[in-house]
Amino acid sequence: MSAHYNYSPLIKLDQQVSQENGYAISSPILFDFLNSLVKEEHHEILDILPANQGVIDAFSTFICKLYLPGCQQELCSINLDMCDTDNKLYRAFTKTLGFYKKQRALLNVIFLWDLPNYLDKQVMKGLIEYLLQHMHKNVKLHLYIHTKQQMPASPGVYSIMPEGKIWLENSSDDTVKSPLYFQEALQTLLHPFKVKRSMLLSGGLQEYILEL
Repeated sequence: MSAHYNYSPLIKLDQQVSQENGYAISSPILFDFLNSLVKEEHHEILDILPANQGVIDAFSTFICKLYLPGCQQELCSINLDMCDTDNKLYRAFTKTLGFYKKQRALLNVIFLWDLPNYLDKQVMKGLIEYLLQHMHKNVKLHLYIHTKQQMPASPGVYSIMPEGKIWLENSSDDTVKSPLYFQEALQTLLHPFKVKRSMLLSGGLQEYILEL
């Protein structure tokens, strides 16, 4: 493992997902992007999910810093009645993600997985505005959008597998109505990001990678 490799915050790794609790999916855009990253260059990577062995292994040979706040549920639980001003919403993001104005990150890779399907639009837009202060100009944003009328009631848990697949565990058997974001609506929601590549996967997820 590279001496320049680290991840933050330092938390216990999740148990590997049981084969009975999920399934593997192809994610061509993600792996094309990972294969394009230059290992000798410094990367700062935000994965909103908790630390798991898959992401640790995937970046173990890179010169990089991993931010692994494990904040998916906290972001979904942000109460706009309590965060009814820009400043209150900003403080909620700071508490959840741990990025501060005086300690700016330079993120060039962000994994949101399927989180944008579940966040209130105002929260999602606020999250992008908050993260913009901590992004490199060449940042890439990766995510999945549900294309079926119904989607799992809560965001999935995703892990990078060594054989070039993504392991997906749905945390709920219940379903809710999907927002069905098409590309134009997605770019409005994630402004100023623009879609670089998009692909419909066999399970009904639309895979995207976006850039500024």
